[in-house]
Amino acid sequence: MPQESENSRRKTVVISGATGGIGRFLCRQLRQEGCRVVILSRQADMPADIAADMAVTCDLMDAGAIATAGVAIRRACPRIDLFISCAGTISPQTVGVLDSERVRRQVETNLTGVILLTQEVLPNIAVGGRILFVNSMAGVFPLAGSAVYTASKFGLRGFARALAHELRPRGIHVQSVFPGSVDTSMFRDEMEQGGSLLNFMSWPQAPERAAAWILAAARGRKEEHFPSIIDRIFPPLFLCSPIFLRLCMPVMTVWSRLTRWCYRRRRGRG
Repeated sequence: MPQESENSRRKTVVISGATGGIGRFLCRQLRQEGCRVVILSRQADMPADIAADMAVTCDLMDAGAIATAGVAIRRACPRIDLFISCAGTISPQTVGVLDSERVRRQVETNLTGVILLTQEVLPNIAVGGRILFVNSMAGVFPLAGSAVYTASKFGLRGFARALAHELRPRGIHVQSVFPGSVDTSMFRDEMEQGGSLLNFMSWPQAPERAAAWILAAARGRKEEHFPSIIDRIFPPLFLCSPIFLRLCMPVMTVWSRLTRWCYRRRRGRG
């Protein structure tokens, strides 16, 4: 049978942020499942340790680069079965001492660039295809000290929910996942820069485990996926009742300090 026919039957997955901690494992697991994996990366060449069939250069802070990447993807992938938006960045700073470049980087990478890239790949997403946004618990829970990151992730959640309504008539399913803390270099850098203590409300999970959970969510029907029932219930309560959040904050802070101490102790032993 011709190679073209074999490739045409493979599920095509496009992933942004594939060179990050979670993205690498997403690529690896998808390739193991027999998918054709196309990644977007700011790097011109595909890293040797990334399991992908094709790499497209794309800087989410550059609208022109996004448009160029979109053309390349549409030419290479006439049919896209799954688009995973996994790119993200965070630079913890309190409001009042914000650096404008850090603000721009977070908003454009986490929100504006994601919107523009989604628009570029959308024409080739097949009927029955899926768009999956890897969001953050910061998209449903306000993190003091990371207000810009929180704003970008709240915005991404709103975009995803509105997009789901738009694309439902086309048979395209839109989903968001809200993983808790994931033990990646990005997470460790965030904490070194003064990231929110509340990141330790849950134990930082291994990136490969987070990737497996994300792909399991992509096979489901829920529009929003949370790590646990507690994560699904309490953030909306906190948003509806700021007083309830203030009452719970002392307990959450103590718990997070204990988890952080245990995490640092275990890493020190490692």
